[in-house]
Parts: sequence; C-alpha cells; structure tokens
Amino acid sequence: LANRELTAPDTWEVRLSSGKDKKSTFTDLLNENKLGKLALVRNLRNMNDSGVSKELVKEKLLRNKQQLLPFQFIAAAKECPAWEDIVDESMIESKASYPKLKGNTSIFVDVSGSMDHGLSGKSKMNRMDAACGIAMLLREVCENVEVLTFSEALSIVPNRRGMALRDAIVKSQMHSGTYLGKALQCYLANGKPIERKIERVVVITDEQVADAIPQ
Repeated sequence: LANRELTAPDTWEVRLSSGKDKKSTFTDLLNENKLGKLALVRNLRNMNDSGVSKELVKEKLLRNKQQLLPFQFIAAAKECPAWEDIVDESMIESKASYPKLKGNTSIFVDVSGSMDHGLSGKSKMNRMDAACGIAMLLREVCENVEVLTFSEALSIVPNRRGMALRDAIVKSQMHSGTYLGKALQCYLANGKPIERKIERVVVITDEQVADAIPQ
C-alpha cells in the first residue's frame, strides 16, 4: 500500500470512479454480469442519463433472480420514471416463484395523512411507499386478494398489479384521519365475510388509529 503497488479490485464502484466513459463502463459491467441486482436498480438513472441501452438493462433485470423488497423497486422507479415499465415487469416476474397463500385475503392499507411522512430524516421514501410495497408483494403471493384503503372512509382499490396498484392506492381517497374501526365496521356491514370465506385480513398501518377496533 505504501509503495502504491496494491491492485484495486475489479468492482463496479472502482470502474465507475476511474473516470472512464460511463456508458461504455455500464455496458461492459452489464455484459460481464458484474452488477448485482441491487446495484443495478440503484444505478438506473445513471444508466439512463449515460445513454445505456434500455433493452440491455431490461434483459439483465429479468434474468437476475436475486430477490429484492418491493420498496426497493419503488425507489428505483421514483429515481428513473422513464424506466418504470421495466422495473415494474422485473418486480412482478421476481415474485412469480413465491409460494401462494391459499384462499381469500383482504388487505387494508392505511392512507391517512401520517403515512405521507418520511421513513427517516434523510430518506426519500415515506410510510406510504413502504405500505404500498407490502401490498404489491401480497398481491402477487395471495391466491385470491382484494385491496382496500382506509382513512376517513373505506375505499375499494381496482384489481391492479405492481406500480399501477401503488398509484391506485395513493389516489384512492384523501389522506386524512385514521379510522380503521370505522372501515372494518363498514366492511362487516356489507357482508363480505359472510358471502365468502375470508381466510385472513391484513392491515398495513403505522398504528396511529383514531377509533376503536370492533371485536
């Protein structure tokens, strides 16, 4: 090290920091399979800005079977909206091999005002992103699923997948109070559990509930 004779490891970080052309560097890294999936999704905007082939990135994303959490795909789509379609396809395809939860599942997603708060002081992600990520995952692993949101009221979300499901959840109603009890009472009053057997109800919330939960 003192004699400056230590060989630098051949990693994507080293290559990108060497000052070489980013497009050719990213293209070589992709062709040599030197980018892990997390590194790939985190560098989508840089690759897009550098002019890297979208088709090449798509091919590598779909071929890489490493599992990522849904919110990591959401973060990638936020950073590079132009390539949201390939991020979405990769996320859905990566969950295809998951074992299915049998039966009927009802998912209640909290869309109250507190869900718009950031996960941390420096994070670009908020609680809504995290909640949508869990809902997107459950949508793929549940055999039969319905997604609903609650805030001031109960709202049924269109049966969509991936980023389209995220958008539908976020836009389903105003982000105001947190009335989970009211939403569950409305759900029970409509006879949903009576009409068909519900194996499980999943509630995704930051737990700032404003009313009592029915027994």
